[in-house]
Amino acid sequence: MPDAATIRATIETYTRCHSAGDIDGIIACFAPGAIAEDPVGSGRHEGIDALRAFFEGTHQMADSLQLNLTGPIRVAGDRAAFPMTVTTHIGDMIMELDIIDTMRFDDDGKVLEMYAYWSFDDARTL
Repeated sequence: MPDAATIRATIETYTRCHSAGDIDGIIACFAPGAIAEDPVGSGRHEGIDALRAFFEGTHQMADSLQLNLTGPIRVAGDRAAFPMTVTTHIGDMIMELDIIDTMRFDDDGKVLEMYAYWSFDDARTL
C-alpha cells in the first residue's frame, strides 16, 4: 500500500497536469487497468486507451481547464478524497464547478479507480 505522501503527490501531479493540458502526464498517474467515472453515473472509462480518449475529449471541448485543490486531501489506507474547483474557458464563457474526487491507488501510487462527483446543475458562469 502506498503511503499518504505518495498518494498526495499523485493527486497533485494529476491536477497540475490537467491544468497544463498534459494528457501524457495525466495518464502517467493511472495504473494500466484503471477505471474512471467522471461524473459518477455517466459510464466508466476502463483502461489506458479509454482514459486517454476521455481526457483528450475533455480538453478538446474547452480552450482551457484549471483544476485547483480547494481543501485538504484526505487519505485513508489506499484511498483518497479531495475537493477541487475546475475553471473552464470556452470562447468568451468562463464556467466554474466544484468537484469532489475519490481515488483508490495501487502499491506504486498509481490510480486504480477515480470517481468524480459533480453535476452541471452546480456550475457557475463568471
